[in-house]
Amino acid sequence: MDIIIRNYEGTREEILSDVGKGSFSRKIEENQSYELNFDVTQTERNKVAFELVQHESSILFDGQEFIIKQMSTNANGKSIVKNVTATHIYACMQDGHQYDTVTGRRSIDQLLTHVFKPDNRGYTWEVIDPEEKFSTVEQENFGRDNYLKLVQEIIEDYDATMIVDNKHLMFYPRGGYGKKINEPIRYKYNTDSVGFDIDTLSLKTQIKGFPKKDDDDKYVFDPITYTSPEAEKWGIRIQDPVEDGRYTVKKNLEERLKKELNDIPDISGGVSLKFKSNIKIFDYVPFIYEPLNINTYIQVVGITDYPFLPNEPSELTLSNTKKTMTSILTGLVKKGVL
Repeated sequence: MDIIIRNYEGTREEILSDVGKGSFSRKIEENQSYELNFDVTQTERNKVAFELVQHESSILFDGQEFIIKQMSTNANGKSIVKNVTATHIYACMQDGHQYDTVTGRRSIDQLLTHVFKPDNRGYTWEVIDPEEKFSTVEQENFGRDNYLKLVQEIIEDYDATMIVDNKHLMFYPRGGYGKKINEPIRYKYNTDSVGFDIDTLSLKTQIKGFPKKDDDDKYVFDPITYTSPEAEKWGIRIQDPVEDGRYTVKKNLEERLKKELNDIPDISGGVSLKFKSNIKIFDYVPFIYEPLNINTYIQVVGITDYPFLPNEPSELTLSNTKKTMTSILTGLVKKGVL
């Protein structure tokens, strides 16, 4: 894969050679950051391209555009080295501002339409919700902020995952993107470095669902109570009910309750694998933790990989909890990039 450098004006473009292969990393965290980090040394071969490595220049890599936001230049004898952090172009949403506000119940689609009008600055978006999990949310004076912060609010309010493809934004219900794979994460098996937070505060084992009402204000079928098999271990812990007038088929509501019930502990943490794997961001992997007798699928919500080191394993962030969402996009702000 080539690394392309393009100047801010978009008038010059070169292949960037002599990048330190060991220094080149790509870091993706769900709804939080997407960046490249690398060092490049000036040589006779990359003399022209090296001059293009400046703040606000673009790095084109693996089909995505990144903007150089942080850079330092160091001299070591006759060698000049630039240390670069380039942030994915989606974060440049911060340069747009919506001055108008809206109040009242709004869908995620309605709020995104509000954010990106009248000037979308080249950004496009779509909401992908085949099971109609997104509901409307009461908003008060939503707006009057930059696009990035407003999108952050939307992701928090609607519990969404944002997938980016350059300036195209795709919004899925959290957990609705990714596939299950058969590569387990297990201490002492494929990792010796593991750190997890396991939280049972929100653990629930029973939930009740209320279906649609007919014209006589009666339910079309009796409300359903679902009790998880985990109740044998943890006892009866009641979750807030599901009240959704769309349900007229009992089986469909039962399936919704099973998916909605938070009947395993919230788990979040990170691992460094001992060897290379095929695990990708948003994959669901088996997580085995014997002390709490946990054997469940958990999602990869962050990954740091080293594209030019074929034998270097990735570092993973795993989570099955909404906790990951509470810090949406704040990583860039804390680092002073935004």
